[in-house]
Amino acid sequence: MARPREFDETDVLDRALNAFWARGYDATSIEDLVEATGLGRASLYGAFGDKEQLFQRALARYVEYSRVERNRVTQDLSARHALEAFLNSLIVAAADKRKPSGCFLQLSATAGTTPPLVQEAFRATNREMNGWFTENLRQAQEQGELSPDADLAALTTFIGVFMSGLTASAKAGVSSKALTMAAREAIDLMFKESQSRKPPKPGK
Repeated sequence: MARPREFDETDVLDRALNAFWARGYDATSIEDLVEATGLGRASLYGAFGDKEQLFQRALARYVEYSRVERNRVTQDLSARHALEAFLNSLIVAAADKRKPSGCFLQLSATAGTTPPLVQEAFRATNREMNGWFTENLRQAQEQGELSPDADLAALTTFIGVFMSGLTASAKAGVSSKALTMAAREAIDLMFKESQSRKPPKPGK
């Protein structure tokens, strides 16, 4: 009869995630993972498979956590406030000293040699995220925050590029205060620009 596992799988995945996040896939050795998780090689392999399989599990956990957290911080907010809250949540996460700074998925996709699954996950997550951005912008149009002729595709791209720059700046050491001001300015400019293109009301 197999012995029951004597560790919290979620906790182990979080520890492995932080190790990959801090060093990158290539530079993270099995010994690093053993030290980070507190498990012996045999237990680590037995529970999660090889390094690539463990990375895949950690990556999936990060993607799912990010999605759940995004939905949590934007729940019941207007479209514009949801976008503001989402960007601010990225800044708060970047300031959390318990975790490496920057976006784990973005860093993994652009650094060193990584498994093909990283690029696949990066593209899939970008598609899902862009869909969320576009839907929020469409709701903003319906709520009168954006003009009916606003270019949703262009605005979606703008937010995605700004988000990437935000996380990269956080990793480079830009302060949370500066990033918060930049995020507020970006949202204000985006909505003001769209508002300025609204057609005049009849009789005006």
